[in-house]
Amino acid sequence: MMAMNEIELMQIKDFVKDMDKNQRIVYYEQKKKSVGIAVLLSFIIPGAGQMYLGRVGKGIILLLTCWLIIPWIYSIYDAYKSAKDYNAQLYSIIFSKDD
Repeated sequence: MMAMNEIELMQIKDFVKDMDKNQRIVYYEQKKKSVGIAVLLSFIIPGAGQMYLGRVGKGIILLLTCWLIIPWIYSIYDAYKSAKDYNAQLYSIIFSKDD
């Protein structure tokens, strides 16, 4: 599953193409998502971590089914994995060698 949509990928790639390494590092640090915040949000309010990561539809579904323990636990795990995937994809775009 893609962490970012194609439009966002192209916008980021276009935005960073003329940046030097230090500028890319700063941009990455500003743009990346906090794994801890995503997990904490999903722990407190199931689905909130997904919403923080921009997956509003998935977050709403998890919120509506949170009275079941399995979707609540899944929302915590998914928030963790999605934030990691988002940051990894962001890193690979910003620091790609095909510029």
